[in-house]
Amino acid sequence: MATRIQNLQVTQVVDGDSIKISLNGTTESLRLICVDTEESYSNSSKPVTAAGKAASEMAKKYFTTADGKFAQIDIEFDTDDPVKLALEKHRDNYGRLLCYVHKDGENYNLKLIQQGWSPYFVKYGRSRLYHRPMTEAESAAKAYNLMIWNPITNAQIPCRNYTILLPWWSMRGSIVEDFRLCEATTEALSVRLHYQKILAASETAKPITIFCDLLSGINQWIGGHARIYAGSSYHRLDLWIPDAKTDEKAPLKRLIEKRYAGMGRGYVYISGKIEQYKGKPQIVLNNLKQFSDFPP
Repeated sequence: MATRIQNLQVTQVVDGDSIKISLNGTTESLRLICVDTEESYSNSSKPVTAAGKAASEMAKKYFTTADGKFAQIDIEFDTDDPVKLALEKHRDNYGRLLCYVHKDGENYNLKLIQQGWSPYFVKYGRSRLYHRPMTEAESAAKAYNLMIWNPITNAQIPCRNYTILLPWWSMRGSIVEDFRLCEATTEALSVRLHYQKILAASETAKPITIFCDLLSGINQWIGGHARIYAGSSYHRLDLWIPDAKTDEKAPLKRLIEKRYAGMGRGYVYISGKIEQYKGKPQIVLNNLKQFSDFPP
């Protein structure tokens, strides 16, 4: 039985897949898991599309009651962790809660896929709870040309290229699935799921292996040294390549750029001693043996 928190008040609808709620006296942002409606306003490199604007309007109506107030919902996490741990563990790179939303007994995440508002979004991992119904829902939505799968919708400019995105997401989802299968037996720590353990290891400069995502590649050059943000603004962790422009370190730079960054696999296991540097955990990279596509 997955962890649920019931009867929470919606306070704002941001767009088709993001809302805000009141929880324990504070406002929490929710990023709905396993869905990705198109953009309704410009806050990233993704294009704002007609389908994204329509999804946002649909969501505002969906979460508004007949008397014009915001609805109450239940949220469901993708594991059965205790509530306190779930609230800590299931957060994205910006600190938003990652969850499913249920209103009046309906799974809104699944509804988005069923009605063609969103693909089944597995870029960060498949659904543990609803993998089969979400897969089947996407197949049916494609078959019936619903919303984003309708050639007329996608003919509008700008649009998203799902021909490229879907297989890439699937590849990344498979890598996350492999990590989940060995999570109980491997010593590797996920930057997002086990961040507190990583922080504790950095305080004693322990050698560890982390499972992280390097899609953004090298983020900063300081002189001839390279810094990679292997965490996020919410889970801060850096990789540091000293003298990265030398012939000796060039293979490290090329490996990141050619295999992991951009439209690469992203996910990688990094091994090394983790230390605190200016209040942030950091691993220094010196050789290719610190990289692996497989858990230790």
